[in-house]
Amino acid sequence: MADFIYLNLSESVLAEKRKVTIKDVTKLVCDNPDVKCGVEKIELMNFSGTKEQQVISILDIIEEIHKEYPETQIINLGQPEVIVYYKAYDTSDKIKQKVKLVFICLIAFLGAGFSIISYNSDVNLTGQLDLLQNLFVGESESGFMVAGIAYSVGLLIGIIIFFNHGTNKKFSDDPTPLQVQMRTYEEEVNKTIITDAQRKKDIRDAD
Repeated sequence: MADFIYLNLSESVLAEKRKVTIKDVTKLVCDNPDVKCGVEKIELMNFSGTKEQQVISILDIIEEIHKEYPETQIINLGQPEVIVYYKAYDTSDKIKQKVKLVFICLIAFLGAGFSIISYNSDVNLTGQLDLLQNLFVGESESGFMVAGIAYSVGLLIGIIIFFNHGTNKKFSDDPTPLQVQMRTYEEEVNKTIITDAQRKKDIRDAD
């Protein structure tokens, strides 16, 4: 009786070693533990550069499995292609990542601040705050601007609650809007890489 192998091919993976095996790109289930162990060790490719990426088709994976286990029945429950990324370890990566983090935070802070200032100017927020100040506090110019302070504090609290960031403990386990957008961006990037690889015929496929 033929053994059934169920694959759940990932959309993209980061290879920790130059040698990429089936176990690195997909989850595998098989009733025969010997077949499962043997299939997981099948080598798909070997990276040679310091930073590369390769698109591998499920058909190529099935072909490699059938070379070693021709009697097996293979069922894929995941993606039709997987993007394998590889980057050689560099001791300076930690420093680069910290510099990149500071640079991104600075851009995000300045960009968000400019957007808020532009919005406030468009809706004449200063005039509205002055109106609220005169309405609730009076027209006295002495002391702090209560409406401005309240608006600033409310804006900060709203950002923290909406994005679910800024505290060690999240308000809920739901993904934040930023995480959703990053995941959407990642999916679009993967689709573009796969499409470009197909057009350039730079995809590992069955012969």
